[in-house]
Amino acid sequence: MNGKTAKSRREIPSLGDQTQRLEPVSSRIPGFYRLPVERRLAHLKRGFNLSDEQIADLREGRALRIEHAVNMVENAVGVHGMPLGIALNFVVDELEYLVPMAIEEASIIAAASKAALMIRAGGGFRTSVDDPIMIGQIQVMDLEDPEAASQQILERKQEIIDQANLANPRMVHRGGGVRDIETRVLPATDRVGPMLIVHLLVDVREAMGANMINYACEAAGPVVEKITGGRVNLRILSNLADRRIARAEFSLPFEFLKTEEMSGEEVAKRMVEAGEFAWADPYRATTHNKGIFNGIGAAALALGQDWRAIEAGGHAFAARDGVYRSLTRYWIEDETLYGSIEVPMQVGSVGGALNSHPGVRILRQISGVRTAKEIASLFASVGLAQNFAACLALSTVGIQQGHMALHARSVAISVGVPPEMVEGVASEMIRRGDVKVAVAEEIFESMQHAEEVQDQGDALPIESYAPGKVVLFGEHATVYNYPGITAAIDIGMTIKVKRDGDGPRFLNPHFHQVFSAPESDEDIRLFSQAVDEALEHYSLQREPLAIQIESQLVPGMGLGSSAAFSAALISALRTYRQSDGRLTLAGNMFEDVQRLEQIFHGHPSGMDAATVLSDGVIWFRKGPPREIVPIHLPRPMSGLVCLVEPGARTIDMVRQVKQSRDLNPKRVGAILDDIGQLTSDAGIALGTGDEVEVGRLMFRNHELLARLGVSTPKLDAAVSTLLDHGVLGAKLTGSGGGGAVVALVRPEDQKALVHELAEKFPMVYPFTVRASA
Repeated sequence: MNGKTAKSRREIPSLGDQTQRLEPVSSRIPGFYRLPVERRLAHLKRGFNLSDEQIADLREGRALRIEHAVNMVENAVGVHGMPLGIALNFVVDELEYLVPMAIEEASIIAAASKAALMIRAGGGFRTSVDDPIMIGQIQVMDLEDPEAASQQILERKQEIIDQANLANPRMVHRGGGVRDIETRVLPATDRVGPMLIVHLLVDVREAMGANMINYACEAAGPVVEKITGGRVNLRILSNLADRRIARAEFSLPFEFLKTEEMSGEEVAKRMVEAGEFAWADPYRATTHNKGIFNGIGAAALALGQDWRAIEAGGHAFAARDGVYRSLTRYWIEDETLYGSIEVPMQVGSVGGALNSHPGVRILRQISGVRTAKEIASLFASVGLAQNFAACLALSTVGIQQGHMALHARSVAISVGVPPEMVEGVASEMIRRGDVKVAVAEEIFESMQHAEEVQDQGDALPIESYAPGKVVLFGEHATVYNYPGITAAIDIGMTIKVKRDGDGPRFLNPHFHQVFSAPESDEDIRLFSQAVDEALEHYSLQREPLAIQIESQLVPGMGLGSSAAFSAALISALRTYRQSDGRLTLAGNMFEDVQRLEQIFHGHPSGMDAATVLSDGVIWFRKGPPREIVPIHLPRPMSGLVCLVEPGARTIDMVRQVKQSRDLNPKRVGAILDDIGQLTSDAGIALGTGDEVEVGRLMFRNHELLARLGVSTPKLDAAVSTLLDHGVLGAKLTGSGGGGAVVALVRPEDQKALVHELAEKFPMVYPFTVRASA
């Protein structure tokens, strides 16, 4: 970049603090477009210290809610969504920027990012921005001599300035306010006589300025009438902000423009020709400038600016000499292509949607812009980048080539290409220049065959399985260092790792879902975050891998789905690293599984991780010191898991019990003591094979959990139903608040009970816990 390195920075756009910054973040993120959405969001979360709630708001389009909308527009009935993306690679005045863009039109964000990447090779964008002077207009009618009235206004302008500034004392205190006055006399039309237009030139500082300008015009109106003897009609700002121009420029040596078919000099020549066409012809200029505002408008909408005012002012400015022209120019000097833009830019870093739209605050944090001047510089650069990309495409490959990628992806999806292979099929169709259904089918078949051939001599694919778990005894008491007993069950989760040229990617997981539970999306997001953590831990962030889940477990049911996932994933990645001879691992399986479990549960006790890794029945106490002791069963143990209702979050239920314990320590403490003693008795019964006693203690454990407040009416009814069907014992399993119940049954009754209970529960799992070797 001409020997210079762009300065990266993040910034918290607190509206009361325009200077605070965070750690560096580069706008250059190779392969960002290939990442699944969850990994893109994970990158933003890590890079900009965004909270889980902020990320969820971005993902779900919830940043603006109806409770905000009712305070923004009249007769609000809802919130209308818009696709939101991030343009990358922008270097403006040697600073790095990510540019949020809200737009429904395809290719805009990709084009801006590509242009910015090319231009950063020449040093990025260089900008200058005028002082934030806006114009307020006062229309004066019914004047006998408009020219004489104009002279009177100019002679007594200080009176008008003083009166206008009384309307905005805080702005004046900050160094802004009305700075000067100008006049214009407009001749009579066939409908009205001549008119005098008084312009208030207002320094709006960090604001866009509409309201304060209107206040100033209203305040100045009576003084203008007194001085001129005329009648004041309209008093309003002008959106032709031609005193507030933002300029951006770049220079790009020919070497960065050359293509396989054209020299850099030829490309530059064609760019200049395209630019001059738009400068000379209003028909071309209209489309040319529309493309500029594709970029500026999308960025303005995302960052809470008045995109309509910006665009209206820009189009008027384009016709400032009486002919509608392009806002950009291109020229060649010293084997270098130069490009520039001049555009009015009425933007603000305070006020408006910045105060009322929560999503704008998040996007300001991502963009890093701090001041109105920075926003104007960035928007001008975005507009120039957008125009550069369009003119480059038109001058070389043609505009349709730029849209072909999206069309190719659509064709690939239409023939059933799985998500992880869409990009590859689309890229090959584009390379061939033949985007058709039949071609997509042929490429897909050949890619599948190539994968099969490659896999024959490859360590991949790898499949790794981990079991689920049930808590037999001790839920919630284990938090307070009482023992717990858990069992790994022969229902679990498989992780498949295969080669993927666009990887690493976490493919859409396949979970059993029996409830329409809103938590299911949250589960998938957490699994995606855990994949990112595991890949980073094993230094596989750039490895060409695809990771897929095949699960028999329903998340959120207390069956250890997160632990099974973590154990299977860690096992698969360890196997992969061992297969290529690069494995140097610190820590052990338990520690690595716990690291991922922290993503799901914050501060997990380790009980679930220990259980799924043991593949048996264990006695667990969190310690310190931590106790993990296998319980040896003299014979296999048969059971059922019955799903009852959507489960509550473990962290919420643990918090609920803690609050109850804080309010009534004696009562809750006695319940926890009873659960602890019961768990000790159950350990002995399991070890001796006394299934009747184990069943009795399970039901007693459920009663204690109900007294603790973590059961629900449906869970209680489910336990009663199971006991009525002759099971040896039953209880809720996991943290409660919904979820599942577990039952101990005689082996000979298991199959019949599954059939009998199938109509009473959404899902019934039979399981067997193996006897000790």
